Amino acid sequence: MMGFALLAACSSSLAGLPSLASAETMEYRMQPGDELLITIQDVEQADRSYIIDSSGMISLPLLQEVKVSGLGPREIEDAIANGYRSRDLLTNPIVSVQMGTLRPFYVIGEVKGPGEIPYRQGMTVLSAISAAGGYTYRAQEGEVELVRTIDGREVRSRATENTLIMPGDRIRVYERWF
Repeated sequence: MMGFALLAACSSSLAGLPSLASAETMEYRMQPGDELLITIQDVEQADRSYIIDSSGMISLPLLQEVKVSGLGPREIEDAIANGYRSRDLLTNPIVSVQMGTLRPFYVIGEVKGPGEIPYRQGMTVLSAISAAGGYTYRAQEGEVELVRTIDGREVRSRATENTLIMPGDRIRVYERWF
């Protein structure tokens, strides 16, 4: 009987981890390494892609550095427009910001092709596992550990195959015990 209790306790490395339910509806916040496609009406040399540097900044013509890390695309549009207005460079700037190439995510553990995988918007844990070659025969299917950085902190949680993933996420597929 004691051996069975030990096996049951070891059967899931996910025991005790919270579920990732609240992050499902969270808007993506740009982070260093993400690419932005920016168009600014009347500032032709600004219309191009920008990679967010390690300090969370991009460098725009006439404005110089603008902090964009931690902001969503609409907030970045507002920050850029306010920067041009506050310096009296443009009276009514029209700014468009779109997400370009975002940071990859990582899948490790019991998948056939673990490693770094390019992110595509709308991906779920199941599509991430599929991109990593699928489960191995030893995999604990249906639920994984997901590590996500939120407000500069690593948050570890359980996730199901339907959980949406974000750029930079790390997914661990555990081995089943029986």
